[in-house]
Amino acid sequence: MTFSFELFKISDIIVTLFLITILYLAKFYYKYFTRLNPLPGPIPLPIFGNLLNKSGEFDEWMLKLHERYGDIFEITMLGNRRVVLCRGEYVENMMKSSTKSLYLRRFPFTKDLKDLRMSNKGIVNNIEINSWKYNRKFFSQAILAPSFADEALNWAHKLFYEMESYWKGIGFNTSTDYSAWMHRFTNDMIIVLITGKRIYSLPSYYNTLSEKKSDIPITLIEDSEEFIESIQSTTVGLAFFLYTPAIVRRYLPYFKQRQNKLLKKRDFFLNKIDQIIKKRREEIEKTPLEEPLRHDMLTSFITANTPRDINKTKIAEEEFLSPMTDEDIGGNIKDAFIGGTDTTANSLCFIAYYLENYPQVKEKFHQELYRVFGSDTTRRVTHEDLDKLEYTEAVIYEVSRVKPVVNMVSRYSSGPDEIAGYKWPKNTLFNVSFKAMNYHKDHWKDPKKFDPERFLKKDEKRPKATFNIWGGGLRICPGRKLAMIELKFLLASIYRKYDVELVNKNEPLKSKSTAVTVCQELMFLRTTGFSIIIQLTSPFDTEASRDLV
Repeated sequence: MTFSFELFKISDIIVTLFLITILYLAKFYYKYFTRLNPLPGPIPLPIFGNLLNKSGEFDEWMLKLHERYGDIFEITMLGNRRVVLCRGEYVENMMKSSTKSLYLRRFPFTKDLKDLRMSNKGIVNNIEINSWKYNRKFFSQAILAPSFADEALNWAHKLFYEMESYWKGIGFNTSTDYSAWMHRFTNDMIIVLITGKRIYSLPSYYNTLSEKKSDIPITLIEDSEEFIESIQSTTVGLAFFLYTPAIVRRYLPYFKQRQNKLLKKRDFFLNKIDQIIKKRREEIEKTPLEEPLRHDMLTSFITANTPRDINKTKIAEEEFLSPMTDEDIGGNIKDAFIGGTDTTANSLCFIAYYLENYPQVKEKFHQELYRVFGSDTTRRVTHEDLDKLEYTEAVIYEVSRVKPVVNMVSRYSSGPDEIAGYKWPKNTLFNVSFKAMNYHKDHWKDPKKFDPERFLKKDEKRPKATFNIWGGGLRICPGRKLAMIELKFLLASIYRKYDVELVNKNEPLKSKSTAVTVCQELMFLRTTGFSIIIQLTSPFDTEASRDLV
C-alpha cells in the first residue's frame, strides 16, 4: 500500500501539530502539578523552564526569589527541577568532607556538558566519581605542597614588578582597564606555576595599549590575547550551555551563532592545552635519566606513577597507581587555568570597588599595611607578612560575602536524604544559593551592611555551612591557598605603594552575573607616580561578557 502526503491538507497538518502541542502541555503540567514535595516557586514554561522569569542579573534574581518564596524553593532549567537551598542548616550535610557523602556529583549527565567536553574530565564539573577521585588526588598533591606556595610568592613578585613597568610605560593620564590587568596577572601566574612556562599575557596586553612594545619576542606572545579570551569565553560559556535550551541554541539563528562562537573558542582553548602537554611530554622523554626534571604541576602529572615520578609523596592506594593519560592531564590543566584566572581577578576588582566606597574600611586596611610593612613600599612580601594581614583577610571575606564571584553551586544526590523536613529521593538536583545565604538575616547581623569586622569576631555563631567562599566538602576549591596568596599579595603591593581612588563613587559596579559574577570593566588612570584613579565606565562589550545569559 502506498502513502502520499498529498492526502494531507494544510489544515490537517495544523490540527495535528495543535493536538501534539496540547498533549505535550498536558503531560508537562500534569507532571509538574503531581511532583513529589511541591515547593513554592515560579511556574515553569515548557522548554524554557523559568529562564524567561529571570529579571535582572542572576544573583539579584536569586535574592528576589528568596525574599518571595523563603529558604527553600524550586526553579526549572533545561527541563531539570532544581531545589534551591538558602539556609546554612539545610546544606551542612552536603558540605561535609566525607567519602561517603551523597553529594559528590554536581550535575546529572547532560548532553550540554558533554557538548562542552566538561562532563568526565578534570575535577570541577566531572560527573564520573571514580575519574573525579583519581584526578582530585593528583591535583591536590601538586597544588597543596609547601613548595608550590613558595614558588607562587616568588612568581607573584616577578609578575608584579613586570606589571608595574608596563604601567610606567603607558605613562600618566592614560585610561586602562584594571580588570584586564588583574586577569592577565592571574593568568600569567597560574600558567607559569602549572606548566613552568610563561604565556606572556601581561606584555601581550601592554602591546595593545602602547606604541612602545615590550622586550618579549612577538613569537612568544602572538596568541596570548586570544588564549585569555578563550578562557573567559569557556567560563561564561558554561552558563550559556546550562541555561539555554538545546533546541534554542541549535536552531534559532542568533543563539546558534553564539553557540558556534563559544565552541570555536573552546576548541582553541583545549587544543592549546593539548599542545602544551605534548610539548612537555616530548621534553621529558628527551631529558637524560640522570638529569633532574623541572618541578611544576604539569611535570608532576606527566611523570606520576612512572620511573621519572617527581612526586616526593607516593600514592599508595591501588586505584591511583596508573599513570595519567593526556586526557586526564588536560582536564586538570583546564580547570586550573580557568579557576586560577577568573575568580581571583574578579575578586580583586570587587575589592577595589568596595574599598573606595567605604573609606573607614580603607583607612583600617591602610593602617594594617603600615603596621606590617612600615613606610617601606618596596621590600619583598613574605609568607609571615601575609599571615599577619588579618584585617585584609577580613576585607576579602566580607567582599566575597556581599559580592560573591560564585553565586551558586549544584549538588546531585546519589541516594535518598532528608533536607528541610522533606524526604528527597535519589537523583535530586539541589542548588545552593551562596548569595541568599550571605544576606540571610538569621545568619548575619545587619546582613546588608558592609562590615569586615564581623570576620574578626571569634564568638560570632552561625551554622558551619553559612559562608562558603571556597565551596565545601570534598568539592572544596583545591586552589584556595594559592588564591589567598595572590589576593593578599596584590592588595598589599598595590595599596601600600599607590593611592587608589574611584572617580565616580555613586555609579554602580559594572558586572554580569549567572552562576558566577564577572567584572566587566573597571578603568583606572595613573595620574602621578603613586596615584591610581579608578573610573567606573559603561560596560566593556567583550564577546565573553555577551555570552553570559
